[in-house]
Amino acid sequence: MTDFNFTELVNSPHADIISAALGATAGLFSDTDVGQAVKMGVASDYVQAVDGDELEGFVTSVEVVTVNAGMSFGSVQRNMRVVAQVASNEGGTMAVGDFVVVGTPIALGTANGKPQVKIGVAASQLTSANYTYTEKTPNNHMWKCIRLVSGTGVAGDSVLLERE
Repeated sequence: MTDFNFTELVNSPHADIISAALGATAGLFSDTDVGQAVKMGVASDYVQAVDGDELEGFVTSVEVVTVNAGMSFGSVQRNMRVVAQVASNEGGTMAVGDFVVVGTPIALGTANGKPQVKIGVAASQLTSANYTYTEKTPNNHMWKCIRLVSGTGVAGDSVLLERE
């Protein structure tokens, strides 16, 4: 019997891949940064996402030219499926169905190829005994683990994410 597993969707006509300025002039992206998790910046750009940020996209290419007075230029994938790596600061075990946020990112210029992710935070329930409320994350950009590609979901394992 043939096995079937979810995989990344290659060359899908439904992929939302856009051209974008990347980072700041002081922190240029290079081809070693393909796969980095990014978020929308304030200067019509995407910047490297940091620990706890929502996943807004992933760098899919970096060109040799610069734009906007010295920013890197490339493309960002904002939907479909991406293989990621469970971050070293996860502290638990990721499972299929978990929504994710950015874990501790790999420094720009360090070849890795996989964005670092960790389990998001569920919203606290407001009760009479506990008058606190924590906003859930992710909240707007919902990426979910749909497959454990390698291992059991602990730090260093590969997982397949899909944007809801």
